[in-house]
Amino acid sequence: MNNQEGSKIGPILNKYNLQPTSFEQIGKVTKVMTNKGIYALKSISNKINPSFPTFLQQLFQQGYTRAVPIYPTIEGKYLVYDNQKFYYLMPWLHSDIPDHRGDHYHAFFNEIARIHLTTARKQKIDNENEITGHYETIIKKWEERNQILERFVEEAEAKWYMSPFELQFCTYFYEVSLASSFARNQLDKWHELMMEKKSYRTTLTLNNLSDSHFLYDESGKGYLSNFERAGYANPTNDLVSLYFRILKTYPTLCTDCLEWFASYQSRFPLREEEFYLFLSHLTFPDPIYRCVRNYADQKRKKSEREHVQVLQRAYWLTKNIEFVSVKLLEAEQKRKEQEEEEESHTE
Repeated sequence: MNNQEGSKIGPILNKYNLQPTSFEQIGKVTKVMTNKGIYALKSISNKINPSFPTFLQQLFQQGYTRAVPIYPTIEGKYLVYDNQKFYYLMPWLHSDIPDHRGDHYHAFFNEIARIHLTTARKQKIDNENEITGHYETIIKKWEERNQILERFVEEAEAKWYMSPFELQFCTYFYEVSLASSFARNQLDKWHELMMEKKSYRTTLTLNNLSDSHFLYDESGKGYLSNFERAGYANPTNDLVSLYFRILKTYPTLCTDCLEWFASYQSRFPLREEEFYLFLSHLTFPDPIYRCVRNYADQKRKKSEREHVQVLQRAYWLTKNIEFVSVKLLEAEQKRKEQEEEEESHTE
């Protein structure tokens, strides 16, 4: 073990009464071999909410056991502050995805649903203005972003010669507008349904989800990790962040994505209004907007080619989302028709 690097983690591990023998740095995680076994020591920014370990403790108290635990120090603390960073210690689990990728995602979606089911809370709506205010805030933000995109197109088309980025965006703009309208329609449905509701649900959401946060023990059991951004919010937050990561790839018709959603629904069915809220935030073309904003601001030093590449990937993401969202909406409409037909037969 390098003496200099060992001197950094040695004092931290001393707080757990552990003596390191060797280690391996893997991103923000240090795989540490000690006199008492193998552990994962993770460093995180001091800007992270330091109370997040309490969410883990609450989960365990509620009977949920498929989360990677955080070990306390000999003083009973779950975080160690050192050199302007927080550190926490976990058992070492591997992140190797099984041979069958579908099994990995089915298990992953199942565990997300189980956490949502375990922690679901009903929140009373005392005032309809609370819902309308939230709806109007989102609409205002989306309209402002749409106006920025429209203005960018107008200015680009007024030029004698467009840049490669401007030309590329103009060819995408019609489809981007359709995606924006689709998202608005789903949000309108959510608002309409919520005006009839007396409550809504929140759950513990991990936020910023990635399949790399789903780890395995030696027996092949899967565990959720990375609760650093956890908090109580609408359960659709996790689904939106997860699909954004899964679909951020080359053009694909992800039929597996529909099955994974069904796995989630089988354990924790979204209410109708939650389903429309999920679709609205999933389909609004925010990745495209961010590309245009970054290009116009030139805050990030990218070449014209790099900007075009980023825009193309954002467009692929938007189209991948379009396929999944349309298929999910068709399945939801079919489900509602079947329910209505069954109700008419029982009358």
